[in-house]
Amino acid sequence: MIVMGRRSLWAKSWRVAEFKSGNRDWVKVAGLASAIDQVKRSAATDELSTIAHALGDYRRERGSFVVSDRESVLIDHLSPRYLARVIRVDPWYRPYQYEGQPDHYSLRSLGPDGKPNTPDDIVVSGP
Repeated sequence: MIVMGRRSLWAKSWRVAEFKSGNRDWVKVAGLASAIDQVKRSAATDELSTIAHALGDYRRERGSFVVSDRESVLIDHLSPRYLARVIRVDPWYRPYQYEGQPDHYSLRSLGPDGKPNTPDDIVVSGP
């Protein structure tokens, strides 16, 4: 059962404040969103590290990184030889960002807010 928080006269939507499952006690959900975002940040970091490792393998064999400003082009070059699975979107279901030159690259997830160049972005760059 989910109980909705009180709705003020000025509120435009309901907000979940607590929930109760079965015969357990009521649980406040205030920190739930940030806990979920932390798990997603960890998953995004792992995926970016996997892509970065594949990029390193690509560079060792080919002599340079993939030159592109699109993550889709990067994945097309890496998969399946250097990257066992296709990774196109981050845990928030937004495309990863890629900027690559022959001698360096930057991989980015826009993080929970979905906006570029903000403090919550997850960035891996190399070499």
